Amino acid sequence: MIEKHCKEYGNVKRYKEVFGPATSSSSSSETNGANGGAAGEEKEDHHDHPDHPPPHPSKYGFHYDAPYLTQTESSSSMQLEALEARLKTAQAHLTKESIRSAYLSLADFHKNRGELREALHKMKKSQDYCTKNSQSGQVCLMIIELAVDSRYYNEVRSYISKAEHTSDLLSTDPLFASKLRAASALVSLSENQYADAALKLSSISSDLTNQFSTVMSAEDIALYGSILGLASLDRDNLQSAILDSNNFKGRLELVPPLRDALRHYVRAEYGPCLKLLSSVLPDVRLDIHLAKHIDALYGLIRDRCIVQYFVPYSTACMNTMANVFHMSVEDMEDVLARLIGEGRMPGRPRIDSLKKTVKTESVVCTERRRRREVERKVKMMGDRFVKETEGMILRMSCLEHGLIVQNDKQGGWRGQNRYAGDGRGQQRSRSGG
Repeated sequence: MIEKHCKEYGNVKRYKEVFGPATSSSSSSETNGANGGAAGEEKEDHHDHPDHPPPHPSKYGFHYDAPYLTQTESSSSMQLEALEARLKTAQAHLTKESIRSAYLSLADFHKNRGELREALHKMKKSQDYCTKNSQSGQVCLMIIELAVDSRYYNEVRSYISKAEHTSDLLSTDPLFASKLRAASALVSLSENQYADAALKLSSISSDLTNQFSTVMSAEDIALYGSILGLASLDRDNLQSAILDSNNFKGRLELVPPLRDALRHYVRAEYGPCLKLLSSVLPDVRLDIHLAKHIDALYGLIRDRCIVQYFVPYSTACMNTMANVFHMSVEDMEDVLARLIGEGRMPGRPRIDSLKKTVKTESVVCTERRRRREVERKVKMMGDRFVKETEGMILRMSCLEHGLIVQNDKQGGWRGQNRYAGDGRGQQRSRSGG
C-alpha cells in the first residue's frame, strides 16, 4: 500500500526511506551470521529495540525500483521548473489570484513529494495573496493539515486562532468550526490535556464525517473521544458528553468495542470494560496520534476502574480484585500500593500482605484521627491567640510609658537606637544614660 502511494504521488523521499538499499541492516545481519548462533540469538532478542530497525521490505517481496526513481526524479524536476516559471510570470503581472494559485500548486507539489517543510512555506506565502475571507479560511485549514502531518502543533494552534478570528468564516461554512475543533483536540492531545481533548471531540458536529479525513476521520473522532473520555472524565460527564451526546453517540456505532466498553464502565462492570479495551490496543498502537499516549491512557483507565471498584467496600480481597481485572495478585498489590501512596484511594486504606486484603480505616480509627486533627488545630489557634494577646499588651504598655522603637539611620546592630521617654515628651538614650 505504501509503495503504491509513493509511486502514485511521486513521493521519492519516502520511497527511498522505506525501500532504499538496506546497507546498515544487511551489514549487521551478515556480521551476526558470521558470529554464529549466539549472535543470532542476540539479534532475535533485540529485534524490536529502537536501535535495531525492523526487517527490510525486500524480505517480504518488495524490491527497490531504481528505474522508477530515475524517471520520477526527471519528471519531477521538469514539473518543478514549470511551476516556478508560472509563479514568476504571475509575479511579473502582479495578479494576486494568479500568484496565490501558483503558490498553492507549488505547495501541493512539495506535499506529494513528502517535502512538508517546503510545502508549508509555500502555503504560508499563498495566504499573503488571499483576496477573500473564504480563501484565507481554506488556506488556514490546509496549513493546519500540513502542520499536523509535520507535528508542528504550535503552528496548528496559531492558525486555529487566526481562522477563528477571521470574520464570516464560521457562519458561511457550518463545518468549519468542527474542523477547527478537531485540530484543536489534537493539539490538546499532544500536550497530554486528555479531558480537554475529549470534551472538544464530543462537541464536534455529527455532520462532520469524512470531510476532514486528512486530519481526522469519523472513526478517529469516535476512537479518540471514547478512549480519552474513559481516561479523564468522571462517570457523570462521560454519560452526558459521550454516551448521551447528540453529536457523539451516533459515532460510537463506528467502534462497537469501545461503545460496549463505555457502557460497561458506567454500569460499574470494570472487568469487561478493560477486557474490551485490551482487545483494541494492538490496533490503537498503530494509530499515528494515539500510539505514544495509549499506554499512559490505558494505565489511567485501569487505575480509575480500580479506585471506583473499591469505593463501596470497607474491605476487599486482592485475589478477587486480581481476577476481576485480569491481573496477578502481586501486580494488583503493587498497583494498590501506588494508588494509596498517591492518595487516590478513598478511606485511607491499608494493605494486609499476609491476608491479601485491603481495608479502609475503622470508624474508631477515623474518629481518633479526626479528634487528633481537631486538637492540633485548637492548639495552633490557642498559641496564635496567646501570641497576639501578648503582643497587644506589650504595645499598649510601650505606649503608656512613652517607649518608642525607631530605625537606626546611622546603621549598627538591630535595636541599638532605642529611646525611652518620661511621658512628657522628653527622650533620652537608654545607652547614653
